[in-house]
Amino acid sequence: MPRDPESLIDIANAIRRILRYTNGINQVELEANDEKLSAILYQITIIGEATKRLSQTFRQ
Repeated sequence: MPRDPESLIDIANAIRRILRYTNGINQVELEANDEKLSAILYQITIIGEATKRLSQTFRQ
């Protein structure tokens, strides 16, 4: 059974977190902040995993 809606929610939530984590910070500040950078990379991983769960029908 496709889990497309749940996967899309996971993707949207991860994007919101990334936007919140990067709000008001420039690239130099981000590169110097290992914790924030790790949190962002983790959210990108969540997005990648969620996209793998999307059905082929939805992808097309």
